[in-house]
Order: sequence, then structure tokens, then C-alpha cells
Amino acid sequence: MANTKLSIAREIIIDRLLRDRCGYTVYEITKKVNASLEMDGFRKVTVNAIRFDLQNFKYLYKQKIHVERRGYCLYYMYEDENATIFNNALTAGELRHLHFALMSIRFVDPIQGSLTYLELSNRLSDMLHVDPANDPIVLYKRIPSESDQRRFKALYQHISDKKPATITYKLNAEKPEQKILVHPYYILCDIPNYYLLCHDATNDVAAKIPISKILRLVSSPETKFIPNHDFPLQDFYTKHLSRG
Repeated sequence: MANTKLSIAREIIIDRLLRDRCGYTVYEITKKVNASLEMDGFRKVTVNAIRFDLQNFKYLYKQKIHVERRGYCLYYMYEDENATIFNNALTAGELRHLHFALMSIRFVDPIQGSLTYLELSNRLSDMLHVDPANDPIVLYKRIPSESDQRRFKALYQHISDKKPATITYKLNAEKPEQKILVHPYYILCDIPNYYLLCHDATNDVAAKIPISKILRLVSSPETKFIPNHDFPLQDFYTKHLSRG
């Protein structure tokens, strides 16, 4: 097997594409591989790298690959649609995404479900043979705007990691901006608004801050996290959104 994370990552994707009976050209495989690699934080690869991978599938992994000419193009697929070079069809990252999505659906969490929606649908579309635009895997009525997604994602990360942060927020035009150190615990949906439930360490009080009013969030790694004693809830995020 390949001895680098990048090689393994693209071989997983190529393996799935070769199982598809419609077949793909080298250029189509390259495009799909690069789209998936970028989502996982890997660099793009060239068409020549994909050609080399296909040779490895044939000669190194001893897989029978059917090449079909259609016009001027060559389309590649396994001769046996059940062939694979992997025993585990899911990567660790995909299992993590599935965990988050299922937990989000189970606990009717529109924020995390929406944040996971696009990435999960695209990552699993090849394997499940679905079109994310027409056959979504996870469906919510409203996807947050890009600015809201960034804000929600940052807050979720701090809550999950139990990391204090300094936030700047402005409640209305008449009041000045406020900057406080917070220990974040939960995101509360109080229709139609979302709120951050946290401990305001600057004023030493429990706080309920409208997320839409938060202007900036900066991690405070030098500050020791204070566990939740302000809200009568039982470690919701620890139980249901664990990162393991």
C-alpha cells in the first residue's frame, strides 16, 4: 500500500470511482480527486500522478481495469464492480462526519447539521451514488449564510474543545462595543435567534449573548477553562458531539 497520507487519500477516491460502471476519463478522475483532496486539506495532484496511480492499481495491486474508448476518450473502471484495494470503505474523517451528522439529526440541531450538510453530501456522493444537489444526504430547511457558518463553526469548536475565548459584541447602535473573556458552554436556539450560553469571566456572571451580535472571537489559550456551573444541563456537547 502507499506509504504517504496523500497517496492513500487519493487511492481511496480512485478506488471508488473505478467501481462506478459509468467509467471516468483520467481528467475526470483528476478533477474529482482534487476536489476531495482539497476538502481534506491535501494539495492538488497532476494528471500524470493519476496516470501513475492507475498503473499501480493494475501492476502493483493486481487489479483488472477495463478501458473503454468512447470517441476520442478512454474511460476507466474495474472489470469486477465489486473489486477494491481496501477492506474499509470509509476513512476516519468520513466516519467522524457521519457521527456528527447522525447526532445532529437525532438531537434536531439545525446549526451543526447545516454546517455538516454540504461537506458530508459532497464527500459521500461518489460512494453512495447520489447527486448532492438533487438527492441531499442531510436536509435542513435553511442553510446559514457564510458569515453565520464561520461564526457558528468557531463557537462549536471552542465549546467542543473547552477553550475560553475573548469575544467582542455590540447589542445595538446606541451601546458601545463590549469585549469580554468567556468560557463557552452551549448554543441555545430560542426562535428566531441563537444565543451563546457562557460564563462571562470579565464580570463574573452567567451570560446569554445573541450570536448575531458577536463581531469577533479570539482564542485565549493561556486561560484555564472553567467548567459549567451556571446552567443546569448535563454536558450535552461532551456526550453527543464528542470528537473521538
